[in-house]
Amino acid sequence: MKKIMLPVIAILALLAIGMGSCVKQKFDAPPDGSSYDPNIPVNNTILALKGLYSGSPVMIDSDYVIAGVVIADDRSGSFYKQIIIQDTTSGIVILLGRSSGLYTDYPIGRKIYVRCKGLYLGAYGGFIQLGYTPDITNSLSDIPSALIPKFIVKANTGNVVTPVSVTISQLSSVATAAKMLGTLIRIDSAEFVQAEVNSPYAQDPSIASGTDRRLEDCAGKTIVVRMSGYANFRNVLIPAGKGPLTAIYSRYNSTPQLLIRDTFDVNMRAPRCGGVVIQPAVDITIDSLRKLHNSLVSINAKAFKIHGVITSSRSDSSISKGNLFIQDESGKGIIVYFGQNEINKQLGDSVVIELDSLVTYAGVMEAKATLSKMTKIASGKTVQSKLITLADLNADLNQTLPKDRKYESVLVRVANCTISGTPATFSGPNVADRSKTVSDGTGTITMYSQSTEPWKSTLFPTGIVTITAVASKFNTTNQLQLRKTTEAQ
Repeated sequence: MKKIMLPVIAILALLAIGMGSCVKQKFDAPPDGSSYDPNIPVNNTILALKGLYSGSPVMIDSDYVIAGVVIADDRSGSFYKQIIIQDTTSGIVILLGRSSGLYTDYPIGRKIYVRCKGLYLGAYGGFIQLGYTPDITNSLSDIPSALIPKFIVKANTGNVVTPVSVTISQLSSVATAAKMLGTLIRIDSAEFVQAEVNSPYAQDPSIASGTDRRLEDCAGKTIVVRMSGYANFRNVLIPAGKGPLTAIYSRYNSTPQLLIRDTFDVNMRAPRCGGVVIQPAVDITIDSLRKLHNSLVSINAKAFKIHGVITSSRSDSSISKGNLFIQDESGKGIIVYFGQNEINKQLGDSVVIELDSLVTYAGVMEAKATLSKMTKIASGKTVQSKLITLADLNADLNQTLPKDRKYESVLVRVANCTISGTPATFSGPNVADRSKTVSDGTGTITMYSQSTEPWKSTLFPTGIVTITAVASKFNTTNQLQLRKTTEAQ
């Protein structure tokens, strides 16, 4: 056969034609599933499905299919590895094994179908969940990420679930309001209790993973609003007004709770019940605060906030749970009590604290405050101790009214001291072991330490020492409270 030789230019032309015939010049966009509904047959409701749960995890072994619209996702951080869906009967939590970005596939407003066979029904604090296999504590695991498409089928987005308008009274019993658990509700006229106003929605997660706030209506009925410490709006301040609040109705055991998804759920711009106006707290010095306390009775201090540097905290000092000492530029100090809470603040932290009240407790002026109303500003600050003799310190602490004492709750330094007492450790197992006697030639004073480590196993120094401590009092006994064993040397 005779070969036919084509010119090179002709060959290139043919190749170009061939390539052009099989390569698209424009690329198709990924298919848009936002309006697609696979219309999978549904044979059960969420309420009926939840009815299968009777107190311990139960595996669903029937070919049940439910459908619902997503009413909560993880966009704001309020919900973690879970979404909540609702149909016309009720709502339910679904545990999904993805640590972030669920809202990209299952945003609020997306309809989904759930093939339930092989999943488990369980509960956390009585709030029913749909998830994977339970552990030895009966807690459900998340549906593994690789298996999510097997059980969850996406449908169209943009669906709107209208919250049901209810009163706080209608939500007061989780048994009576069981159908509403896991659904969107709306309270049309509500306000956060006054003590919560201007506090962050939630405490730092290093303190607590969640924070309970309280909502009230004009009749004085209240309900818990549970806020996540991981929400991206946790530092936003709680509004002072009244108005509608949208939330998911939940429970923790027998306590009804509301779960806020984001700040768009809170619209409180109207005047509070009774026309009450809450003014922001005024920042005053500790010296000015102490002068306000003209008697031994309690006074309301909600109008004030103080600032200062922590001079003694339970995490690194020898003081009781819930207490800390702070001191500011006025040279005055005060003990602040936060209830039986671990405060998780350190020596040298600079803080601002909104106050609740000012009292006299065990002979000492004490400010009371809510832990959520303390804000850390900085760390690593120092406070210079004040050199004083025990004669002058005792004379000051012996004054009748705490407001007249210059050195109460102040960091002081006493030189040329000796320490005595038994046992020879700073503290010990018995109450009597916690107190030692300090002398400086001008007088004596009690040195008090907690019966914890390192105080109960560390020998106090013999010979002449200088002591740096917080000056305080317990009823009629003047005392020094050491912060570290090394501050007596």
